[in-house]
Amino acid sequence: MLPYLDLFGAKVPMYGLCMAVAMLLAVGLSCLRAKKRGADVDRLLTIALAAIVCGIIGAKLLYFIVTYSWDEFVNGLRANGFSFIMNGGLVFYGGLIGGVLGAFLGAKLVRVKLSNYSDAVVPTLPLAHAIGRLGCFCSGCCYGKVTDSWIGMCFPNSITGLAPDVRVIPTQLIESGLNLILFAALVLFTLKRRRGFTTLFVYLIAYGVERFLLEFLRGDEIRGIFGLFSTSQWISIGLMLLGAAGLIITHAAKKRAPADPAPDPKSDAGAGEG
Repeated sequence: MLPYLDLFGAKVPMYGLCMAVAMLLAVGLSCLRAKKRGADVDRLLTIALAAIVCGIIGAKLLYFIVTYSWDEFVNGLRANGFSFIMNGGLVFYGGLIGGVLGAFLGAKLVRVKLSNYSDAVVPTLPLAHAIGRLGCFCSGCCYGKVTDSWIGMCFPNSITGLAPDVRVIPTQLIESGLNLILFAALVLFTLKRRRGFTTLFVYLIAYGVERFLLEFLRGDEIRGIFGLFSTSQWISIGLMLLGAAGLIITHAAKKRAPADPAPDPKSDAGAGEG
């Protein structure tokens, strides 16, 4: 694999490069989609900035929660200072939760309804995630269980210290492919304008199912296990329930909304006579 890319003598981490490309592509595509829908792109950029900053913080925070005990974290911080935090990894779900909270904060700052951007932005999330997983693949992290099957791959340069001759399931590529499918499905889903956060709720359910099942194939140790499931599986369950509840509430609100008034026959007649 290729954990680092040599650019003019500098070693650039592929994971970071893929993340940067993913974020730029997601923001750019979101802006194009928002502009096509007549939404304010300048405000969207402010929302995106808040979402990215909070997303990175959330991804870092969840990584340290699932990786270290409190004592280990404190000792690592004392021994290595701020570099201990900077050198730590990222966890997608932390980034997703932090990013959504950041988006709400950004929308509050620019005084706009975040739901106005849901259809434009949400489909780009699995696209960005798919590119990010390619960075995981290049780095040899977030891999699957050991296997002797044809699908198994070795990661001789894994940043996690995985033995170079051990064949594992390339869950990074599987998740990347599934996210590309989800991206295409959400783009088709949003060809028709959706009410409120409907698209977000559908995404939470779809990705929640995807991630819950994929976790059974994961073999990396830094995932956190609580009871029967991993940290990500518990979060998946929570997001699936949240998405389902959101769809039910949105549907109920739509049914309670007053119907459009019937056209006045006299008004139609007068218009026709001109």
